[in-house]
Amino acid sequence: MFESWDSWLSFRDKKKLEERYFHSKQVEEFLAEVIATARDRVESISKGQQYWRAQLGCSDDPCYDFDGQIVGYNAVPYPTARMKPLCAKTSEGRINPKGIPCLYLSTDEKTAISEVRPWVGCYVTVAQFQILKDLTVVDCSCGEIDPISTSVYDLDKLWKFKEPGPEEATKVVWRWIDMSFSEPIERNDNTADYVPTQIIAELFKTNGFDGIKYKSLFNNGCNLALYDINSATQIGDGKVLQVTKIDVDSKRIYPPF
Repeated sequence: MFESWDSWLSFRDKKKLEERYFHSKQVEEFLAEVIATARDRVESISKGQQYWRAQLGCSDDPCYDFDGQIVGYNAVPYPTARMKPLCAKTSEGRINPKGIPCLYLSTDEKTAISEVRPWVGCYVTVAQFQILKDLTVVDCSCGEIDPISTSVYDLDKLWKFKEPGPEEATKVVWRWIDMSFSEPIERNDNTADYVPTQIIAELFKTNGFDGIKYKSLFNNGCNLALYDINSATQIGDGKVLQVTKIDVDSKRIYPPF
Protein backbone atom coordinates (compact mmCIF):
# COMPACT_ATOMS: atom_id res chain seq x y z
CA MET A 1 0.00 0.00 0.00
CA PHE A 2 1.00 3.61 -0.48
CA GLU A 3 2.36 5.41 2.57
CA SER A 4 1.48 8.89 1.32
CA TRP A 5 -1.76 9.99 -0.36
CA ASP A 6 0.07 12.56 -2.53
CA SER A 7 2.62 10.14 -4.01
CA TRP A 8 0.77 10.36 -7.35
CA LEU A 9 1.31 14.12 -7.39
CA SER A 10 5.03 13.69 -6.76
CA PHE A 11 5.29 11.12 -9.56
CA ARG A 12 3.24 13.24 -11.96
CA ASP A 13 5.27 16.40 -11.40
CA LYS A 14 8.61 14.60 -11.62
CA LYS A 15 7.71 13.05 -14.98
CA LYS A 16 6.27 16.25 -16.40
CA LEU A 17 8.87 18.70 -15.16
CA GLU A 18 12.09 16.94 -14.17
CA GLU A 19 12.72 13.62 -15.93
CA ARG A 20 11.20 11.75 -18.81
CA TYR A 21 12.81 8.46 -19.90
CA PHE A 22 14.94 7.64 -16.87
CA HIS A 23 13.18 6.51 -13.69
CA SER A 24 14.66 7.65 -10.39
CA LYS A 25 14.56 5.36 -7.35
CA GLN A 26 11.57 7.28 -6.04
CA VAL A 27 9.65 6.73 -9.28
CA GLU A 28 10.63 3.04 -9.45
CA GLU A 29 9.29 2.55 -5.93
CA PHE A 30 6.05 4.30 -6.84
CA LEU A 31 5.56 2.16 -9.97
CA ALA A 32 6.27 -1.01 -8.00
CA GLU A 33 3.54 -0.03 -5.56
CA VAL A 34 1.13 0.69 -8.42
CA ILE A 35 1.60 -2.83 -9.77
CA ALA A 36 1.38 -4.39 -6.31
CA THR A 37 -1.93 -2.66 -5.55
CA ALA A 38 -3.23 -3.17 -9.11
CA ARG A 39 -3.66 -6.87 -8.28
CA ASP A 40 -6.69 -5.86 -6.20
CA ARG A 41 -8.22 -4.12 -9.21
CA VAL A 42 -8.08 -6.86 -11.83
CA GLU A 43 -11.17 -7.48 -13.93
CA SER A 44 -11.67 -10.39 -16.32
CA ILE A 45 -13.49 -9.72 -19.58
CA SER A 46 -14.89 -12.79 -21.27
CA LYS A 47 -14.76 -13.54 -24.97
CA GLY A 48 -18.01 -12.43 -26.57
CA GLN A 49 -18.70 -9.42 -24.35
CA GLN A 50 -19.91 -6.41 -26.28
CA TYR A 51 -18.95 -2.74 -26.06
CA TRP A 52 -19.55 0.43 -28.07
CA ARG A 53 -17.35 2.72 -30.13
CA ALA A 54 -18.19 6.05 -31.75
CA GLN A 55 -16.49 8.30 -34.29
CA LEU A 56 -17.43 11.84 -35.24
CA GLY A 57 -18.87 12.06 -38.75
CA CYS A 58 -20.02 9.52 -41.31
CA SER A 59 -19.57 8.54 -44.94
CA ASP A 60 -21.50 10.02 -47.85
CA ASP A 61 -23.39 7.72 -50.21
CA PRO A 62 -24.19 9.59 -53.47
CA CYS A 63 -27.71 9.65 -54.88
CA TYR A 64 -28.12 9.71 -58.70
CA ASP A 65 -30.92 10.88 -60.97
CA PHE A 66 -32.07 9.01 -64.08
CA ASP A 67 -29.27 10.61 -66.10
CA GLY A 68 -26.58 9.36 -63.73
CA GLN A 69 -25.94 12.78 -62.22
CA ILE A 70 -25.29 13.14 -58.50
CA VAL A 71 -28.21 14.99 -56.93
CA GLY A 72 -27.37 14.54 -53.27
CA TYR A 73 -25.87 12.34 -50.60
CA ASN A 74 -27.16 9.98 -47.93
CA ALA A 75 -25.43 9.70 -44.55
CA VAL A 76 -24.14 6.13 -44.08
CA PRO A 77 -21.88 4.63 -41.39
CA TYR A 78 -18.14 4.68 -41.74
CA PRO A 79 -16.72 1.40 -43.10
CA THR A 80 -15.43 -1.06 -40.51
CA ALA A 81 -11.79 -0.22 -41.30
CA ARG A 82 -12.46 3.44 -40.43
CA MET A 83 -13.84 2.48 -37.03
CA LYS A 84 -10.45 1.22 -35.85
CA PRO A 85 -7.38 3.41 -35.22
CA LEU A 86 -4.56 3.53 -37.76
CA CYS A 87 -0.95 3.43 -36.54
CA ALA A 88 0.20 6.11 -38.97
CA LYS A 89 -2.53 8.50 -37.87
CA THR A 90 -2.60 7.76 -34.13
CA SER A 91 -2.22 10.98 -32.18
CA GLU A 92 -0.86 11.51 -28.68
CA GLY A 93 -3.26 10.58 -25.88
CA ARG A 94 -3.39 10.03 -22.15
CA ILE A 95 -2.94 6.29 -22.61
CA ASN A 96 -1.10 5.87 -25.90
CA PRO A 97 1.97 7.69 -27.28
CA LYS A 98 1.84 8.96 -30.85
CA GLY A 99 2.00 6.10 -33.36
CA ILE A 100 1.06 3.37 -30.85
CA PRO A 101 -2.73 2.96 -31.04
CA CYS A 102 -5.17 1.66 -28.45
CA LEU A 103 -8.71 0.56 -29.12
CA TYR A 104 -11.01 2.74 -27.03
CA LEU A 105 -14.43 1.26 -26.25
CA SER A 106 -17.27 2.19 -23.89
CA THR A 107 -19.68 0.15 -21.82
CA ASP A 108 -22.76 1.72 -23.43
CA GLU A 109 -23.77 3.65 -26.53
CA LYS A 110 -24.41 6.99 -24.81
CA THR A 111 -21.00 6.99 -23.13
CA ALA A 112 -19.28 6.18 -26.44
CA ILE A 113 -21.02 9.11 -28.12
CA SER A 114 -20.25 11.46 -25.23
CA GLU A 115 -16.55 10.57 -25.33
CA VAL A 116 -16.12 11.93 -28.88
CA ARG A 117 -17.45 15.28 -27.60
CA PRO A 118 -20.13 15.93 -30.23
CA TRP A 119 -22.06 19.16 -30.79
CA VAL A 120 -25.75 19.61 -31.50
CA GLY A 121 -26.48 18.82 -35.14
CA CYS A 122 -23.37 16.76 -35.86
CA TYR A 123 -23.42 13.21 -37.19
CA VAL A 124 -21.81 10.35 -35.29
CA THR A 125 -21.08 6.81 -36.48
CA VAL A 126 -21.70 4.27 -33.73
CA ALA A 127 -20.96 0.55 -33.79
CA GLN A 128 -20.88 -2.38 -31.41
CA PHE A 129 -17.67 -4.32 -30.88
CA GLN A 130 -17.30 -7.87 -29.62
CA ILE A 131 -14.35 -9.12 -27.57
CA LEU A 132 -12.54 -11.93 -29.42
CA LYS A 133 -10.66 -13.51 -26.51
CA ASP A 134 -10.62 -13.59 -22.73
CA LEU A 135 -8.91 -10.45 -21.40
CA THR A 136 -7.53 -9.21 -18.10
CA VAL A 137 -7.62 -5.47 -17.46
CA VAL A 138 -6.84 -3.13 -14.57
CA ASP A 139 -10.06 -1.54 -13.36
CA CYS A 140 -9.04 1.93 -12.20
CA SER A 141 -12.69 2.82 -11.62
CA CYS A 142 -13.38 0.36 -8.80
CA GLY A 143 -12.23 2.60 -5.93
CA GLU A 144 -14.58 3.47 -3.10
CA ILE A 145 -14.35 7.23 -3.78
CA ASP A 146 -16.81 8.19 -6.51
CA PRO A 147 -15.08 10.21 -9.28
CA ILE A 148 -18.28 12.03 -10.16
CA SER A 149 -19.18 13.29 -6.69
CA THR A 150 -15.70 14.55 -5.82
CA SER A 151 -13.50 16.37 -8.30
CA VAL A 152 -9.75 15.97 -8.65
CA TYR A 153 -9.26 19.38 -7.14
CA ASP A 154 -11.09 18.39 -3.95
CA LEU A 155 -8.77 15.50 -3.15
CA ASP A 156 -6.26 17.56 -1.20
CA LYS A 157 -9.11 18.73 1.04
CA LEU A 158 -9.95 15.17 2.07
CA TRP A 159 -6.86 14.93 4.27
CA LYS A 160 -6.18 18.60 4.99
CA PHE A 161 -6.10 18.17 8.76
CA LYS A 162 -4.73 14.66 9.11
CA GLU A 163 -2.47 12.25 7.25
CA PRO A 164 -4.40 9.14 6.16
CA GLY A 165 -3.21 5.63 6.86
CA PRO A 166 -1.86 3.37 4.07
CA GLU A 167 -5.27 1.91 3.21
CA GLU A 168 -6.91 5.32 2.83
CA ALA A 169 -3.85 6.72 1.04
CA THR A 170 -4.02 3.87 -1.48
CA LYS A 171 -7.67 4.67 -2.23
CA VAL A 172 -6.78 8.31 -2.90
CA VAL A 173 -3.80 7.47 -5.14
CA TRP A 174 -5.96 5.18 -7.26
CA ARG A 175 -8.63 7.84 -7.39
CA TRP A 176 -6.00 10.19 -8.85
CA ILE A 177 -4.97 7.56 -11.38
CA ASP A 178 -8.57 6.97 -12.49
CA MET A 179 -9.29 10.69 -12.79
CA SER A 180 -6.06 11.28 -14.72
CA PHE A 181 -7.05 8.66 -17.32
CA SER A 182 -10.60 10.05 -17.46
CA GLU A 183 -9.64 13.70 -17.94
CA PRO A 184 -10.66 14.81 -21.44
CA ILE A 185 -8.04 15.65 -24.07
CA GLU A 186 -7.81 19.29 -25.09
CA ARG A 187 -6.34 20.43 -28.40
CA ASN A 188 -4.08 22.90 -26.62
CA ASP A 189 -2.84 20.36 -24.07
CA ASN A 190 0.88 20.16 -23.51
CA THR A 191 1.86 16.62 -24.52
CA ALA A 192 4.01 16.47 -21.39
CA ASP A 193 0.71 16.25 -19.51
CA TYR A 194 0.19 12.80 -21.03
CA VAL A 195 3.52 11.34 -19.93
CA PRO A 196 2.52 10.18 -16.41
CA THR A 197 -0.55 8.27 -17.57
CA GLN A 198 1.28 6.86 -20.59
CA ILE A 199 3.92 5.46 -18.22
CA ILE A 200 1.25 3.87 -16.02
CA ALA A 201 -0.49 2.42 -19.10
CA GLU A 202 2.77 0.96 -20.39
CA LEU A 203 3.50 -0.41 -16.92
CA PHE A 204 0.24 -2.38 -17.01
CA LYS A 205 0.99 -3.54 -20.55
CA THR A 206 4.48 -4.83 -19.74
CA ASN A 207 3.10 -6.67 -16.71
CA GLY A 208 0.77 -8.73 -18.85
CA PHE A 209 -2.50 -6.84 -18.65
CA ASP A 210 -4.59 -6.41 -21.80
CA GLY A 211 -5.92 -2.93 -21.08
CA ILE A 212 -7.37 -0.39 -18.68
CA LYS A 213 -10.90 0.35 -17.52
CA TYR A 214 -11.64 3.85 -16.23
CA LYS A 215 -14.58 6.14 -15.49
CA SER A 216 -16.14 8.41 -18.08
CA LEU A 217 -16.47 12.02 -16.95
CA PHE A 218 -19.08 12.67 -19.66
CA ASN A 219 -21.54 9.98 -18.62
CA ASN A 220 -22.18 7.36 -15.95
CA GLY A 221 -20.52 4.57 -17.95
CA CYS A 222 -16.92 3.42 -18.17
CA ASN A 223 -14.32 3.27 -20.92
CA LEU A 224 -12.04 0.45 -21.93
CA ALA A 225 -8.66 0.96 -23.59
CA LEU A 226 -7.24 -2.22 -25.15
CA TYR A 227 -3.58 -2.42 -26.14
CA ASP A 228 -4.23 -4.91 -28.94
CA ILE A 229 -6.59 -3.21 -31.38
CA ASN A 230 -7.39 -6.63 -32.86
CA SER A 231 -8.69 -8.06 -29.58
CA ALA A 232 -12.19 -6.88 -30.54
CA THR A 233 -14.08 -6.72 -33.81
CA GLN A 234 -17.02 -4.69 -35.06
CA ILE A 235 -20.43 -6.34 -35.22
CA GLY A 236 -22.49 -5.35 -38.24
CA ASP A 237 -22.28 -2.14 -40.22
CA GLY A 238 -22.92 0.35 -37.44
CA LYS A 239 -25.35 3.25 -37.63
CA VAL A 240 -25.40 7.02 -38.06
CA LEU A 241 -26.93 9.21 -35.37
CA GLN A 242 -27.47 12.95 -35.31
CA VAL A 243 -26.98 14.66 -31.96
CA THR A 244 -30.09 16.65 -31.00
CA LYS A 245 -29.37 17.61 -27.40
CA ILE A 246 -26.46 17.91 -24.96
CA ASP A 247 -27.24 18.09 -21.24
CA VAL A 248 -24.89 20.14 -19.05
CA ASP A 249 -25.00 20.40 -15.27
CA SER A 250 -22.66 22.31 -12.95
CA LYS A 251 -21.75 23.17 -9.40
CA ARG A 252 -20.36 26.39 -7.98
CA ILE A 253 -16.61 26.42 -7.30
CA TYR A 254 -16.04 30.11 -6.59
CA PRO A 255 -17.23 31.95 -4.65
CA PRO A 256 -18.04 29.03 -2.33
CA PHE A 257 -21.08 30.76 -0.77
